[in-house]
Parts: sequence; C-alpha cells; structure tokens
Amino acid sequence: MGITIDSKFKITEHIKFITDRCTKLTNAFSKSAKINWRLRHEALKTIYNGAILPQLLYAVSVWIDAIKNEYNTKKYVKVQRIISLRIAKAYHTISHEAVCILTGLTPIPIKVEDVATLYNITTGGNNHKYQIDKEENPSSWL
Repeated sequence: MGITIDSKFKITEHIKFITDRCTKLTNAFSKSAKINWRLRHEALKTIYNGAILPQLLYAVSVWIDAIKNEYNTKKYVKVQRIISLRIAKAYHTISHEAVCILTGLTPIPIKVEDVATLYNITTGGNNHKYQIDKEENPSSWL
C-alpha cells in the first residue's frame, strides 16, 4: 500500500522514509536550480507541486494524527524549508514562515490538515464535524 508502519503501529518510520526521499529528490535537482543556471521559480514550484508535495501528502487521512507530534512536524517543515529556499533563491538565515510568504506556499502543517479535511468531507468518512448535508425529519419541515 505504500505506508510503513512499525511494530507498535506508529507512522514515524513512514514519515522518516518519505522526508528522506523528498530531501534526496530536492538535493538532486538543486544542482540545476542554482542561480547560474537560471531555472526559474515557476519551474521549481511546479516540481514541488508535482513531485514532492504528492509524496509528502500520500495517504494523509491515515496518518493525520501523527503530524500533531512535534518531531514529525519538524521533519515535514524541514523538507518544505529546503525546497522553499531553492524556490526563493534565499539564504538559509530566513525563517520558514517568511520564506513561505515569499514563495506563496502554504505551510506544510496547514496543508496536511487541509488535504485530510477535504478527503474526509468528500469521501464521507469521519466527517461528523463537517456535516454538509444532514438528514432532516419531514416533521421538522416548515
């Protein structure tokens, strides 16, 4: 299925595997993203949205509770920070929040919540908080 679960049914190994793979992918194309090669930020955002973000968000509805762990959130933020610095062609001294504003990317913890919520709403699973169409008894009609 593509999700790594350890013997204690924790998703930490999956998050570590995915973040390591995305970091390697980012470093592989960062050689072509240098300022001298003139790979524009639009192309880098397309790579992020098409290659890295889908890997980071794969099966997010299964492991959404794991992102509430600070260790897992830091791993995801680290991956997004690396690619955001490449897109903005900024120095490493800039904060993650500032580089997200410069690049126009949604911070990854918020993006994870949005994708999981959208999935739960559209599939009807676990959406008791987001009841869109609720059943009404005809006796309560006007």
